[in-house]
Amino acid sequence: MTNNNDNRPPLRWMQIVGAFYVLQFVMMVLVRAPIRTFGPAGTLTKAAAGDSLARFVVDTWTTFGLEVGAVGVMLLIATRRTELAPGVIWTVLAIEVGRGLVADTYMIARGIHVGGYLVWIVIHTVVLVTGLTALRARRRDGQDQAPAGALSM
Repeated sequence: MTNNNDNRPPLRWMQIVGAFYVLQFVMMVLVRAPIRTFGPAGTLTKAAAGDSLARFVVDTWTTFGLEVGAVGVMLLIATRRTELAPGVIWTVLAIEVGRGLVADTYMIARGIHVGGYLVWIVIHTVVLVTGLTALRARRRDGQDQAPAGALSM
């Protein structure tokens, strides 16, 4: 039998990463930080003036921000249902690999702001390592097994 503290690592991870994702949503959709940092100078001004390409950039980042916000909110909601923790964590880890590491490596290969994307690669790696650590703690406590086909730790 496990005690009530057994869920702390995965639930704490979900709370921290969920809050971080919600913060990213705010920075992407409301502050427009990625466009200011990575986008061509004047993109927001051009979008406000009706430039269709600039508007497309803003709309794309807004859509991306909405996705990130939805994942963050679901992470926070899922903390109330401990049986969901492994599936939710594995889903976020897959997002971090695909939309995180692979996408940022692609951007660096394209020559876009290497320093900024290297910082994000470090952030994605931290999320991945801590997520795997949280899953390992849960498995060590005997609460569940890895999903079929998942990497064994």
